Amino acid sequence: MTLNLPSGAGNAPTGSEVPFGATRTLSKEFNADTRGLALEVFSGTVLEQFYDQSVFYDRQNQFISTKVLNGGHIAKWPIIGDDLDLFNSLNADVSGGVGDFQNAADVGAEGGITAGYHTPGDFITGRKIKLSEKTVRCDDVLVAPIDVPFADLDLSHFDVLTPFAAKLARSLAQDLDRKIATQIARAADESGVTGVYPGGQKVTREVSGGAGIGSFFADTTAGADAFRDDVAALAQQFDEDNIPEEGRFLFIPPYIRRILRNEKDIFDRDFNNASVVGSMNERAIGLLEGFQLIVTKNIPGNWATTTNGRYGFIDSNLAKYDFDHPLGSTNDTRPAALALTNAASGVAGVGMVQAAGIRTVIEDDERREVKFMKARMHVGLDTLAPWCAGMIEMKRTA
Repeated sequence: MTLNLPSGAGNAPTGSEVPFGATRTLSKEFNADTRGLALEVFSGTVLEQFYDQSVFYDRQNQFISTKVLNGGHIAKWPIIGDDLDLFNSLNADVSGGVGDFQNAADVGAEGGITAGYHTPGDFITGRKIKLSEKTVRCDDVLVAPIDVPFADLDLSHFDVLTPFAAKLARSLAQDLDRKIATQIARAADESGVTGVYPGGQKVTREVSGGAGIGSFFADTTAGADAFRDDVAALAQQFDEDNIPEEGRFLFIPPYIRRILRNEKDIFDRDFNNASVVGSMNERAIGLLEGFQLIVTKNIPGNWATTTNGRYGFIDSNLAKYDFDHPLGSTNDTRPAALALTNAASGVAGVGMVQAAGIRTVIEDDERREVKFMKARMHVGLDTLAPWCAGMIEMKRTA
C-alpha cells in the first residue's frame, strides 16, 4: 500500500512549512504557540467543576445578594423592613380620625407604607420608612495551589492536569459553601431590630441526649413526618413575615434526602410515579411545603477534629465562619436544614462582596522541575436580611 503524503512531508520543514502530523493539539489556530490553549482548558475545567460542586454559589442572584467591589474592601446594603403597616392602615391620623394624612406624630413615626382614606384638598405627607444598613467585609485571598512534577507528567500514560484542576475547584467550592452555610445559620439565629425589621426564622426540635441527626429524625415514617412538620412550621414563619412563596429554597443533608423516601404521601405520589419507566430510582427532589429542596453535604456539623471550626484561630474576622456544631453537651445545637428566600425589598438573607472571582494560573517552574497550578478567589460574606433566612435546628437538652 502506498501512502500519499502532502508535499514536503517526511522532509525537514523549510520556512513556514509545518511537517505532516506535527500540529500540536493545544496549538492555537495552528500557530507556533504549541500551548496556546493550555491555560483556557485548565481555567475552563476549574470553573466547570466549581459551578458543579457549589450549591450555594448563586450565579442568578436568586437567594444571595452580591456586589462586585471596584476598589475598597467593604460594601453596604440598605435593609428595609416590612413595607406595609396594616395594623394602622385605618388610623393614619391618630389624633383626628381617618383620612387626614397630616398628623405630625404619625408622619414622624418610623413605619411602613400606611394606607388611609383621603379628604379632597388635604395635603398628603408620607411616613418615614423603616430603614437600616449592613456592611459586608471582603476576606483575604483564598488560594488552592498544587505542584505537579514534570517527571509525573513525563511518565504518566493518562491525563493528570484535568483531575488536579477538578480538585482545586472542589476545594474552593466546598470552602465557599461552608462559609455561606454558616452565614445562613447566623442570619436565622439573628434577632431583629425593634420597629425596623424582624429576626430570622427558626424551628427548634429538642431531644434529650441527642447526639446526631438520626436521634432527631429517625429513618422511619415517623422521622420523615417529623421533619416535614418542622418544614411546615418554618414555612408558616415565612408566611407570617410576608415573604413571597416564590423562590424559597431549603438545603438539606444527604441523610434527610434518604429518610424522606419514607414520606409516602408526598414522594411516592409525586416523584416515584410507577407509570414512568425508571422513575422509582431517580431519587428526585422537588417541593416540600413550598420549599425547593437542594442536597448538600456542607451544612455545619461535627467538625471537632479541626481547631475552633477551622477559621477562628486564623483571624478573628473569620470567626463568623466557624462551622463546628458537635452536639456533645447540654444545650448544644446543630442545623438540620437551612433555608433562603428572596426578600420582597430585593435584599437577601446573605450578602457577598466579590473583589475578584475565580482566577486560575498554570505555569512551568523550571527551577523546581514542576508545573505550578493555582486557583484563587477573593470574596467576603455576612448576614443581611435575617427574616429571609431560616433554619431547622436540633438542640440537645441533656
